[in-house]
Amino acid sequence: MLLLIAIATFIPISASAESEHSEGSAQTLGWVSIGTGIVANLLFVSFNAIKKFPILKVGIGSEISKAGVSMYKPMLNFHIMLNTIGFFAGVSHGLMLLRGLDSISLSLAIIMIFSMISGIILKFESDRNLKFFGRLVHGQVILSILLIVLITLHVTAMDRDFD
Repeated sequence: MLLLIAIATFIPISASAESEHSEGSAQTLGWVSIGTGIVANLLFVSFNAIKKFPILKVGIGSEISKAGVSMYKPMLNFHIMLNTIGFFAGVSHGLMLLRGLDSISLSLAIIMIFSMISGIILKFESDRNLKFFGRLVHGQVILSILLIVLITLHVTAMDRDFD
């Protein structure tokens, strides 16, 4: 686990040193951002979905339920860590390519910032109303779909620009 954290931490650093041209580095940082986001969210959503299955009907008993509960906090921290790495890789990617800013990229940046802020509110805020707002916003399927659509549009638009 520690090795995975170290690798995930140093990927953006090695990506920025990988190419002499900033566009190559920026493109790599963009893919790092997308990759870490996919891994972080698919693992966490899958974990939460599996945790909700009626395990008692399978016949294994409450041991898996207890293990699922005890694994929630480490899975949440792993989700937060990977999403933070992906967010900062995406921010670095955007700053390196700021001169090519378009409406898709700007919309993507706004959604990423909005999602990150709602996650921070969920993690660190203890006020009941803010927690409710954070859960309401951060868990929206529409927000996730919009993020996926914007990433897809951004990648296809940028691929056309590089050709």
